[in-house]
Amino acid sequence: MKAVIFVLTALLAVAGKAHAECGKVPQYSEKIDPVECPLSAIQLPNYENATFYYQCSKANTTSKSTATLTTCPTNTYFNYAMQECMTCDTYFPSTQCSGLKINVTCVSIATTVAPTVAPTAAPTVAPTVAPTVAPTVAPTETTVAPTTKAPGTTVPVPPTDAPTTATTVSDDIITPSGTTISVPQPPSPNDSNVPTPVTPAPTAPVINDTPPTAAVAGTD
Repeated sequence: MKAVIFVLTALLAVAGKAHAECGKVPQYSEKIDPVECPLSAIQLPNYENATFYYQCSKANTTSKSTATLTTCPTNTYFNYAMQECMTCDTYFPSTQCSGLKINVTCVSIATTVAPTVAPTAAPTVAPTVAPTVAPTVAPTETTVAPTTKAPGTTVPVPPTDAPTTATTVSDDIITPSGTTISVPQPPSPNDSNVPTPVTPAPTAPVINDTPPTAAVAGTD
């Protein structure tokens, strides 16, 4: 399709140049389409550009006549009535397509312009959304500030238990724990103030002066 559009554009450009070089070349409103040869070895006009014409080949028993687009020599223009390319000073317009006496199909040149093919739009690809990565939260380190002793202050010292004093345990006195008791030393015989123990008076024994009694023998 692009090649056809390029060829048509080139033909129109050449036709415009031909019209500019030779004012006798008219702007035709019809052309032959499709180009089929009604007769063998005939030349058909190219109504879109007078510097070209269609040369029909000679038909034979095995094939039909085909039309080939042919270029006129430089500064010459094809005339259908004369069946040749002519210079501008001798040229006269060819018969309109609808006025030809041969069996051809004529169509309007304005309606046969090849349509412009719009370029195919590439499909829009949706952007890939990268997954959102949760930020890594660094563990919070708790720093304990050191205790600074203000000048002139005394740091309190925890209380210390008083040392336990050895306690003398007596059989008669229960001394509370933690109480210190002074135990006196035993008296010496040489001390003058040592009391003399009281000696009790002797007691006379009781004497039994009764004669002993013999044991009575048992009877059988």
